[in-house]
Amino acid sequence: MIIETIRMRHSTRKFLSYDLSAEEKERLMNFFRELPTLHSLHLKWTLRDLNKGSGVIFAPCPEKPNCLVEYGFQGEIIVLEVTKMGLGSCWNAGIREEGSPAGIILGKEDSGKVTLNDVLTGMGRRKELKSLVEGPLPKDERLLQILESCRLAPSSMNMQPWRFNVQNGDLYIWTKGNVIGGGHWIDLGIVLSHAYITALEFFSKVSIEKAAGDKYRVIMS
Repeated sequence: MIIETIRMRHSTRKFLSYDLSAEEKERLMNFFRELPTLHSLHLKWTLRDLNKGSGVIFAPCPEKPNCLVEYGFQGEIIVLEVTKMGLGSCWNAGIREEGSPAGIILGKEDSGKVTLNDVLTGMGRRKELKSLVEGPLPKDERLLQILESCRLAPSSMNMQPWRFNVQNGDLYIWTKGNVIGGGHWIDLGIVLSHAYITALEFFSKVSIEKAAGDKYRVIMS
């Protein structure tokens, strides 16, 4: 199940010297072409050697909320595919190649090394689910699994800015209003991707639409 991949997925800070094989590169390039979209924006993802890890994945995207949310949505689905390949990865907002808002570094993890970023972000610890959900937790085990996959999503500096609410079987997701800068839009796209791909394992039809304000509604049937 995808939740197992999500549990394995973590931000890799140190990478071993490793060259991707031709098969690994081809798998990624094919995967880029099959990505689902959130706002029908087909981003042009590419993999390039930038002397970071085994490569960096990025796509051009203007600094507009819709594109940034889409960027996080598609990019995190790529990250989970990278995880399935047995590789490590890390979002990096300092990489802004060719109009991209962030890059995704991938490669073989050099495990056992703690970085300053690990310390500053609490070693990637996540908040308890009940602190992120407004209203009662759903009793439906499927919805709880989807919420758990959202809880485990990564975010800039591990701020975990999102909030969740379940109404009539639909899941509403948004970010806190006091988050400054554009990074939280990417974070919102990332958590929406976790909700979407996990929901697909439990429901035959899953769609995401804009709701009131900056909220998104995940519809499942």
